[in-house]
Amino acid sequence: MKLIVDIAQRYAKMRAHTAAHLLHAQLGTIFSETKQAGSFVDEDYLRLDFAADRALTGEELLEIQKTINHLIYAALPVENFETSYDEAIKL
Repeated sequence: MKLIVDIAQRYAKMRAHTAAHLLHAQLGTIFSETKQAGSFVDEDYLRLDFAADRALTGEELLEIQKTINHLIYAALPVENFETSYDEAIKL
């Protein structure tokens, strides 16, 4: 068996996966309690399903977009580590 990884596709999916984490973190700054209900990550698309007590306003959506874009353009280092599910939930 031979495995060939498409590096460009893999890297694009890694970026989208990191963006999903940024989105979830920003939702946590708006809602007192939010729970991720699912997600889909592809090289040029991501969807984050979440449960909250209300819908986001248009202004909140724009602020989330602005903040996440700022973080992306800052090119901050990304830390990769393994942890338990319980510890990950606390993050």
